[in-house]
Amino acid sequence: MNKQKITYALSIAAFLGSAALFPVFADNTQVAGNGAFSDTQVQTSDHSSTNVTQSNTAQVTNNVTVSNNTGNNTASFNTGGSTNIQTGDANATVAVTNTAGSNTANVTGGTTGDQNTTVAGNGAFSENGVQTNSSTNTSVDQANTANFANNVKVANNTGNNSADFNTGSNVGINTGNANAAVGIANTAGSNTAQVSGGTVGSQNTTIAGNGAFSDTNVSNKTHTSTSLTQTNNTNIANAVAVNNNTGKNSADFNTGSNVGINTGNANAWVGLSNTAGQNVAYVSGGSGNLNTYIDVLGNGAFSDNYVSARSSLKKVVTQSNLTYIANYIDTMNNTGNNTASFNTGSNVNISTGNANAGVTIFNTAGSNQAYVINPYYFANAAEIAVLGNGAFSDNTVNNAQDNKISVHQNNNTVFANYIRTSNNTGYNSEDFNTSSNKFLKSYLTFGGYTSYKNTGSHQNMFNYLNKYSYIGNYGHGTTAVRTGSSNANVGIYNLASANYLTY
Repeated sequence: MNKQKITYALSIAAFLGSAALFPVFADNTQVAGNGAFSDTQVQTSDHSSTNVTQSNTAQVTNNVTVSNNTGNNTASFNTGGSTNIQTGDANATVAVTNTAGSNTANVTGGTTGDQNTTVAGNGAFSENGVQTNSSTNTSVDQANTANFANNVKVANNTGNNSADFNTGSNVGINTGNANAAVGIANTAGSNTAQVSGGTVGSQNTTIAGNGAFSDTNVSNKTHTSTSLTQTNNTNIANAVAVNNNTGKNSADFNTGSNVGINTGNANAWVGLSNTAGQNVAYVSGGSGNLNTYIDVLGNGAFSDNYVSARSSLKKVVTQSNLTYIANYIDTMNNTGNNTASFNTGSNVNISTGNANAGVTIFNTAGSNQAYVINPYYFANAAEIAVLGNGAFSDNTVNNAQDNKISVHQNNNTVFANYIRTSNNTGYNSEDFNTSSNKFLKSYLTFGGYTSYKNTGSHQNMFNYLNKYSYIGNYGHGTTAVRTGSSNANVGIYNLASANYLTY
């Protein structure tokens, strides 16, 4: 405490009438020059409140049904040189993008002015009570509720063709490709907040020059509260069913030189990206004036002076994510189930395309990031001086400072992925054809081996492959089954929620 401030405190009664003693923005309380046995009670309150509430509720339902068909053709009971069925491609591309609302807040709390309390120059046996309260409250609430439901059904068909009971030199079925590509991207709402707590002014207390047996009670309270609550509730349900078919073709009971079935590819690609809401918070608590002081100076004998100063800084950050993601993927690709049986001719051929499935799922649950900045000083950093009071004076100063930081981060995450893929290039039959050479060539991915066999006339061949392809033929000519690849690639990436805190 410097001498200049002590001199100011002891002589304050001499110029209490000066209006220029305190700044115009401050709350100034003066109890001065009252007579003996006077009783004075003063209560002042200064409060600043800032409240921000942001809320988003999103319910999105997408129902997509795609059915493409170039198959189900029939060319039967014809008499002529050539009978041919050739189908075009049946392709489907579905893209669904859902983005829920987001909340962004940049909030600065209010400011209260200084509170200056002076109890000076009152007579003997005077009783003076002063209560001052100064507080700022900054509250931000952000909430997102997102419900996504995507139902996608795709059916592409170029197969189910028949060319039966024809009499001619050539019978052919050529199907196009049946492909499906489905992409779904779901992004739940996010909360981003930059919050600065309010600032309270200084509380300066001077008890000076009061008479003997005076009783002075001063209570100062400053409180700064900064509160941020961020909540995300995300429910995502994706149901994707893909059925591609280029097979199930028949060329039976034909009389001619050549019988051929050539199927296109049946492929499915499914990609899902699910991202739950995220919380990002930058929070700095409130602060106050560094120049707050408490002076108890030059009071008379037997004076009883009590000063209570309480300062509180409180920061509460609550971040919560509740995420439920369920993916139901069912793909069925078929280029097989073809028949070329009971034909009379020199050449019988079945050649199937590839049946492949690729499924990729990225699930990312919401994350919490909190950056909490602690102020360098309390809201009421007090300088205390108890000097020059009379004999038997009783002076009590109670100065309490409390700085509390509370951060709550909570994540509840449930991932449920149900993947089923069915790819078929087999179940083809060339039975009971009249031909001399039996020829079977199969390329397998999931069969465990690749086989190549050639036999002479009048022999039976039974060979089970990926599913199975069966040939039991008699006579003269060439019979061939060529199956394409049957592959499934499934990739699932689950990233659970993460909490990050720095202060």
